[in-house]
Amino acid sequence: MRILSTAFLCALLMSLHAWAQGVESDPRGAVIPLMSARDVFYADVQRFQDGQLSEPQLVERIAEQFAPLVNQDKMALRVMGRHARVATPDERTRFTTQMQASLVEAYAQGLAGYGGEVLALPEVATILAPGRAVVEARLEAPGRESLPIQFALSFEAEQGWKVENVVVAGINLGMSLRTQFDDLVKQTGSVAGAIDAWTLAAVRSQ
Repeated sequence: MRILSTAFLCALLMSLHAWAQGVESDPRGAVIPLMSARDVFYADVQRFQDGQLSEPQLVERIAEQFAPLVNQDKMALRVMGRHARVATPDERTRFTTQMQASLVEAYAQGLAGYGGEVLALPEVATILAPGRAVVEARLEAPGRESLPIQFALSFEAEQGWKVENVVVAGINLGMSLRTQFDDLVKQTGSVAGAIDAWTLAAVRSQ
């Protein structure tokens, strides 16, 4: 379920920029990009299941569009945490690429476990401050308890609302990844070693 939830995150990020324009204090505007991206996800999965898209084609589509949809440098710095201060510019860039690749891989693996779950979104977000919002959603499936998912978003003037972090059933994705990166630094003895070891398999094993 955690892999599937990560897949939902990647899919939602996939098309945020196309619908993300809005006012930084508009609670409705903060939800619209999530709703639109959710629908794109469902449409793509249907095309995949109907044989119109192969899995490599779908993964390639995600990889091509994922990078420009979030502030990758900011995300990478958050996951690296205190280690970002001692990392070289090249190491920070390299980790950004590694992290993006692991999330795309998580999306691909999540497709295999997709069973028709529905992401239920509220009509409006909670505006924490101008340019910062939280959307409380639920992943629902027949015969199973729904899974709470909280999206943290920020507003950028040129690109609108963008997801910054996700909390799935109380598990903070950003903090979890930061802990895992810190563990890899300790295991390998260096930031460079942690970056080299950062794969989906390594992260899941922590």
